[in-house]
Amino acid sequence: MKSQKPIWERPWKYKEGIIVSISLLLLGFAMEYASGGLGTAMLVEYPFNLYFGGGIVVILLILSIIGKKWALVEWLESIPAAICSIALLLIVTMFMGFTLQYDDSSSELVRKLGLSHVVTSWPYLFANLFLLLSLGLVTIKNIKSFQWHKAGFIVSHLGLWIVLFGANFGSSQLERLQMEIKEGGISNKAINPSTNTVYEMPFAIRLEDFILEEYNPKLAVVSNKTGKLLHGNGKNIFLIDSAATANLLDWQITVEEYIYSSAKAGDKYFFNNETGSAPSVLVKAVDKNGLTVNGWVSCGSFNRQYEALRLNDNYSLVMMFPEPKEFTSEIVVFQKDEKPQQVNLQVNKPFSVEGWKIYQLSYDSELGRWSDVSVIEAIRDPWLPLVYIGIFLMLIGAVYMFWVGTKKQDQSLKDK
Repeated sequence: MKSQKPIWERPWKYKEGIIVSISLLLLGFAMEYASGGLGTAMLVEYPFNLYFGGGIVVILLILSIIGKKWALVEWLESIPAAICSIALLLIVTMFMGFTLQYDDSSSELVRKLGLSHVVTSWPYLFANLFLLLSLGLVTIKNIKSFQWHKAGFIVSHLGLWIVLFGANFGSSQLERLQMEIKEGGISNKAINPSTNTVYEMPFAIRLEDFILEEYNPKLAVVSNKTGKLLHGNGKNIFLIDSAATANLLDWQITVEEYIYSSAKAGDKYFFNNETGSAPSVLVKAVDKNGLTVNGWVSCGSFNRQYEALRLNDNYSLVMMFPEPKEFTSEIVVFQKDEKPQQVNLQVNKPFSVEGWKIYQLSYDSELGRWSDVSVIEAIRDPWLPLVYIGIFLMLIGAVYMFWVGTKKQDQSLKDK
């Protein structure tokens, strides 16, 4: 009968890994509680993130050189350590799903244990350090004993290490600011919406015009008693067209006239393109018994009254506000010692300036297409190129391993 290996006897395996993982987790909670739930945000803020990150790289190099005979280093380079480090990080990450993050209503115990800010907590930091050390030592070990058939493994692991390193130590330098500019106005001020801190940007933006395109509005049925929309999973809603007919509940609705921009005069609507003009539609509603109701329906606007068509004692026909289709800010970007640049800024089509990416974010939703204000988001992430390099290396490694694996398979078939 095979005797059971005593714990902590070399080589370390999963038992030691479980003990190390639990110890790191408990130590993290203890440090978080002792600090009153302050977390590790200060440690990864610039410039401390550079010192901390540089220290990790130095420790890896030292361990790979002088720690060859240490049981700890030998174990960190093993598969059990890799699995335990990944499992610990997954467990800590799962805590985010059990408690609301950065919620002021969290209990004192939850806050002191770091469960209300997992990403900036000590347990999360220790889990990441564990994984970075294990992954880094494995990568260095394989680089030192380089063989071409392991190139894919080395490159992909190096890429993963770079991604984890950049994501953990670069997140604090991510800046996400907002610039609110009025038509005809120019500004170089931006605000951090979470702290309300105002920053002066290295560029200025003038808003020439804000353009919002909308889809045609939709018609729907509401209850006269509750005012609730009877959408019926979308079956009782239809998009207005110039000559559309649809069945909503027991009514056949026919669009007789649609005016995208209108104003009411007397009991009718006419085309009008003044500020605040709203869409309107003349409809004919016929129920299953042949009862016919005609009338105008409008969703109104910030300065126009809405109008519904009463179908019977129970239901009314209403128009929903049009949904935005596309919105664009026509802007001019000013930089020092550069010519002004005219840019049409759209959602998901950023423009790069002075190391920042500016995005079309929002507008005055109350005014809708009449908004004369554009909200522009400015984002700067100096560590993002490093993360992209890591992702690129992971892809190269994966492709190389697939190619080598296919080549070996083809060779084995030839040898048969």
